[in-house]
Amino acid sequence: MKAAEIPPVAMFAIEPMALNELPAAPQVSIAIICFNYGRFLPECLDSCLAQTAPADQIVVVNDGSTDDTAQILDGYAARFPQVLPIHQLNGGICVATNAALAACTGEVVLLLDADDAMAPERIEKVLDALRRRVDGHLPGWTHNGMQRFSEGQPHLGHAPYYPGGRAPQGWLAGETLMAASCPVLSLTSGLAFRREVLDAIGPLDADRMMYQDLQLCTAAALISPSAWIPEPLTRYRVHGASATKGSMVSVEQIKAMRRRAARFDVWLRAQLERRRPGASALWRPLDDQGGYLWLSFLERWLSGEGKDLGLLRRALRHPDTRQGPRQYRIYYYGSLLLTRGLFVSYSRLIFGASPLKTVLRRLLRRA
Repeated sequence: MKAAEIPPVAMFAIEPMALNELPAAPQVSIAIICFNYGRFLPECLDSCLAQTAPADQIVVVNDGSTDDTAQILDGYAARFPQVLPIHQLNGGICVATNAALAACTGEVVLLLDADDAMAPERIEKVLDALRRRVDGHLPGWTHNGMQRFSEGQPHLGHAPYYPGGRAPQGWLAGETLMAASCPVLSLTSGLAFRREVLDAIGPLDADRMMYQDLQLCTAAALISPSAWIPEPLTRYRVHGASATKGSMVSVEQIKAMRRRAARFDVWLRAQLERRRPGASALWRPLDDQGGYLWLSFLERWLSGEGKDLGLLRRALRHPDTRQGPRQYRIYYYGSLLLTRGLFVSYSRLIFGASPLKTVLRRLLRRA
């Protein structure tokens, strides 16, 4: 089914989940996963303990860390009864997330990575946002702005970036189905959910190549409206591991992204079928998704097969590309003008972290 042919979502009875008002003092959990981030964990936990609206429970999954994570975590648990440590063998980010969410008993669950931290008012503002109707409905999840920082640079700009500052919120199911992609770009540490939405999503695909934030955002967008909180309520740490997480600069990374897209496609279709039999037909096939066409072109080119101009033309002319963010189009069109080596350097500039990139962000008023 082509993007332009997708009928209105309402015709398929995909309606937002009906939610009751939150109680006056809902139970709140924070879900944290940690793998070898012991050096960052005290700052993370201290920020959770310093909330203006205290958390009832702070669940931390130690995913088989080999550093001092276990000792630090057990030390906090001995001093603060709301900290619940879970020690397990390393299973990967989605296995750890499943364990953390299963252990959370709160009516509202905030997510946080162990190398990040929260502003003191994050819980308070998340609860406020969940009480305000959006598109006539109570939202079942929120996404908030984040302040990027590193060890020596406290202000690396805000994320995620939305053109014109217009972040998506409300009932996003139609937009998500039309684009075969959720318009919410927030990472894990900017997400919070009502328990009912997490229960409706169910366990995440636990394969090691999958990302938990991609699964959660896309599935939630098809279940409940979201609320956007523009304040940078999360401090997102940029360091060696995080700076290259999303890079597309090698054949191995591109192949992994294609495998992830195929696995995610299967998982998401199962999500839609659970909501309404037959609804998986609303999710377009991979070979009719502009992003997947682009990855297919990129894999062939970076593998040394040369530029498949026919495949590139399909990717550039696809509605997903033409209607997508301008920065994506600029990036894609760079492949027409640059040699393979120059394009890889160009990709490193876009997806990596460097002083030059910080300067460019400021010039483009994205800081």
